[in-house]
Amino acid sequence: MKRRKALLITGGYRDQGGARIRVLNHFDRMTGQFYYTWAPRIGILKRDTFFERVVFAFLKAWFTIKRNFCILFVRYDLVYIQTMFLEKWQFEQLKQKGAIICFDFDDAIYSYSKEEFEIVMQYVDKVIVATPHLRDYIKPYNKACRVVFSPVNTDIILPLNRVQDVFTIGWIGSPWTAPYLKNIEPVFKKMSGKIPFKLLIVGGEMALSGIDIECITWSEQAEVEALGRIDIGIMPLSNDEWSRMKGGYKLYLYMAAGKPAVASPYGINADIVIDGETGFLAETEKDWLSAFEKLQQDVALRREMGLKARKIAEQKYSYNVCTKQLLEFLNE
Repeated sequence: MKRRKALLITGGYRDQGGARIRVLNHFDRMTGQFYYTWAPRIGILKRDTFFERVVFAFLKAWFTIKRNFCILFVRYDLVYIQTMFLEKWQFEQLKQKGAIICFDFDDAIYSYSKEEFEIVMQYVDKVIVATPHLRDYIKPYNKACRVVFSPVNTDIILPLNRVQDVFTIGWIGSPWTAPYLKNIEPVFKKMSGKIPFKLLIVGGEMALSGIDIECITWSEQAEVEALGRIDIGIMPLSNDEWSRMKGGYKLYLYMAAGKPAVASPYGINADIVIDGETGFLAETEKDWLSAFEKLQQDVALRREMGLKARKIAEQKYSYNVCTKQLLEFLNE
């Protein structure tokens, strides 16, 4: 089959999880099918220094020019857009050139602007989402919708049968998702006098008096290393629409690393965690405390749950599986 030309428009640079996990890593594995041009949106200034502001402004302008040039003057077989709401004229230019337009998202981004979201839905040919809950929302707009989970690289993230000296609870995320940790702060405070433990936070900040907390800046390497330093992983959420539509990626990370997870039972979390087999679903403070106590006290249980979780990660949430599913959908 002749390789097809694709334009990838992502909502962020490589350090933005959705761009890296749901788009770039897939297309890097489909080089036999596509060759691509990448035109991301540069979203957030990370450090407010003069040098960073100059570089940020240059990159933002450059990628905006590149994106518009590609839309106006180049014909693509496939245009793959991740989370970004293009303008009508941009969609119309792509349609005039005969491109198949795909839209990929993994959060309730329609809540930003329903009007803009509905414009996107008018023009796209196919929609790829991260959860069945998002698929159910999309179906009235576009029936050509497929769930492709946000995959983990099970070739790089491997289970390490290492028990930490102090029971270590891990959380991996971003500054935008770190506020969910506040939901279980009372649990950590109650645990501090009962169970010896440590919190390892990657990609966020948290401080609680009297509790051993280590916070690490996120990077791809730091993520992999941290997974080898924890005994269990956690994913607390709030019970609201935004949270219920989230993709559960951090749970896949813990599973790939062979770690049991404790998670709020909302949205896709309730589908990912098999309660009592690959981890625990916890809604109340009592649930969280009970789960932590069981896992802290029983190393064999942690190993058993971790092995089951790893097997499921390989079977359902790995790139070997998910890239194949995405390619099949793009070829339909």
